[in-house]
Amino acid sequence: RRLGYTNQDDVVQMKGRAACEIDSGDELVMTELVFDGVFNDLPPDVCAALLSCFVFDEKTETDASRLPEELQGPLQSLKEKARRVATVQSESKLTVDVEEYVQKFKLGLMEITWRWCKGAKFVDLVGKSDIFEGSVIRALRRLEELVVQLAGLCKVIGNPSLEEKFLTASKLMKRDIVFAASLYL
Repeated sequence: RRLGYTNQDDVVQMKGRAACEIDSGDELVMTELVFDGVFNDLPPDVCAALLSCFVFDEKTETDASRLPEELQGPLQSLKEKARRVATVQSESKLTVDVEEYVQKFKLGLMEITWRWCKGAKFVDLVGKSDIFEGSVIRALRRLEELVVQLAGLCKVIGNPSLEEKFLTASKLMKRDIVFAASLYL
């Protein structure tokens, strides 16, 4: 109720219906990002990079301060929304460690996703990373599914420009070896 997913009579509101459109990743934080307009001013490649934090779960040595400047602002917005959601959950008597909740959003794939969407070659991306090639492929495929789900969410809430942005991000990601039907070509 405090986040606006239901009203005082426990009737599901637009935010609640939107959250139901997402089944991979943290639907509460993603819905907060969409409804607070975080994605509105971001280009599709940065949207995809930010969303990679929801699907990537491996521990890496990536430091937020070493990310390109274009990604640091959106990452900060993500952390703020995650902290707000975790705080509300904690205040609502759910067992949540706020800092642990915020730290579960891993930024190890952000720059790889961003560069991939900008047209970088796969071999160049994984050559500069400590992440295994298979992990990158798996995460990018999961990320593309999530981006398509968010496009569906935008359709439900009646935001065609954001829907188009997510569909563009999906097109930017869906190329080359990452989305080949078989790696045995």
